[in-house]
Amino acid sequence: MPVERMLLATLVVLLAAANLLPGEAMEWNREAFGEGQWWRLWTGQFCHWSALHLAGNLAAVGAIALITGRRIQRWLSALPLLAPLLSLFLLAAAPALTHYRGLSGLVGALIVGAALEGGAIGRLLGLAYLAKLGFDAMRGGSSPLLPEGISTTWQAHLGGILLGIATAAALRYRRAGRLSGS
Repeated sequence: MPVERMLLATLVVLLAAANLLPGEAMEWNREAFGEGQWWRLWTGQFCHWSALHLAGNLAAVGAIALITGRRIQRWLSALPLLAPLLSLFLLAAAPALTHYRGLSGLVGALIVGAALEGGAIGRLLGLAYLAKLGFDAMRGGSSPLLPEGISTTWQAHLGGILLGIATAAALRYRRAGRLSGS
């Protein structure tokens, strides 16, 4: 089984497990990391506050897939590798954050993929996402997908964009190595 397919299968398992098991046991939780609950580095990015929250995040992934077509598969396959990196980014970039749930930070990485591989519509989507990120960072953000009292974690979106840029560089490096025969 090619690595990309194994990673896509891992993504499906993570999404299922993180949303079928109790959210309190799966969420990104700063205090729980100190207790050695390292699985949360992965599952916190895939569990959600509600079914509506999950549906909204999956709708975003679906829209990106429509824009980019099959090219998004390699970006989706990177998500299980990016999830713990985004969790570590949140530990450093959001010191006041105690709990987090959601795929939207990793959607930021997919937005970079859409901007690079989705033509004019993908680039427009990337610009709109950056504008929303700026607005949320300056004014705070709420979402109709989130329960009352839970606000948008713009740091996760920023981390996703940064990881998306790193992923783009890695994919280009890998492709250049294939083209040169090394």
